[in-house]
Amino acid sequence: MSSTGTLRFSRRLAFLLVVTVVFGLVMVYPPLRILHWLQPGWQAPAYLGALLFLTPFALRLVHERLHNTFSRYLSAAVMLWLGVCFIALSLLLPAELLVLSNLLAPQTAAQALLAAVAVLSAYGAANALRLHVRILDVNAPAAIRGQRWVQISDVHIGSRQPGFLRPIVTRINSLQADYVLITGDLVDMRGISQQDLAPLGEINAPVLFCIGNHERYVDVDDICQRLRNLGVQVLRNQSHTAADGRLQFVGIDDAESKSQVGREIVKLQPEAEAYRVLLYHRPDGAAEAARWGARLMLTGHTHRGQIVPFNFLVKRVFPQYYRSYQVDGLHLYVSPGTGTWGPTLRLGSKCEITLIRLL
Repeated sequence: MSSTGTLRFSRRLAFLLVVTVVFGLVMVYPPLRILHWLQPGWQAPAYLGALLFLTPFALRLVHERLHNTFSRYLSAAVMLWLGVCFIALSLLLPAELLVLSNLLAPQTAAQALLAAVAVLSAYGAANALRLHVRILDVNAPAAIRGQRWVQISDVHIGSRQPGFLRPIVTRINSLQADYVLITGDLVDMRGISQQDLAPLGEINAPVLFCIGNHERYVDVDDICQRLRNLGVQVLRNQSHTAADGRLQFVGIDDAESKSQVGREIVKLQPEAEAYRVLLYHRPDGAAEAARWGARLMLTGHTHRGQIVPFNFLVKRVFPQYYRSYQVDGLHLYVSPGTGTWGPTLRLGSKCEITLIRLL
């Protein structure tokens, strides 16, 4: 193996190790610690930690194999438990300090913690079911003023039940959009059928789509074909120019590399008289898009952290992680997402449909 290959393997191994440790911390530590506080002197059997750690993987594999309604709900329950454990861990760390300082008795801390986790989880679950319409006003040339576009992003059908698409499409159609723009992660699981995605064919406007990282992780070519069958225009490092030449939409495939936009957008010919819009899944490459001549860039990916305090980590990776930014004359908008990935929970963020008004 070459030195480059060895380095790549070492990085992947280190990443896998970190993910394993963090996952174990989230899934195992909170329930065992709370049980220990509730029953002083109780010792967890050796198998319990392994059971808490491995069961989510096992049930996820069951869903991947069966892929039916029952397994979908089973997978959703597992992901919800993951989110509840994350909330518990976030509250457990300060609780540990209070117990260590003798400001709270362990049993009292455990009872208060369970109550807080229950309230926050219930609120987060209810919040994840609500769709919020956010209005984004964008300055535009006189030739296209008055148009209304809708952006959705990160719907995550797979993590979310396919039925979640129906209220999204109903809300979109109520907004009377001229274009509907989907900025990736519409699907995050293999085998989501055309029937599951069928509501998209009922949108009363042209629909354009660029892929996100989760489409890449599963059956991206099949997903794109199903969307085309439903009348969605898939832009994979391609552009679409409106019939009157006033608008040019560009969609670039998601990639981990931060140079992806700069590398791909220069291969496309800018329409001289058009207002140029870039659809890209993650908020990277805005400066390169601006140099190419894009005036508006629509992205998602960050979920605004989805569940606090995860947002602080997301912001370190993507400093432009939510709402609007101006980059060299380009308006960058980062959607918090329309759905949820993993647990159907949102704390400190909302499921958003963005109505873009050109003024």
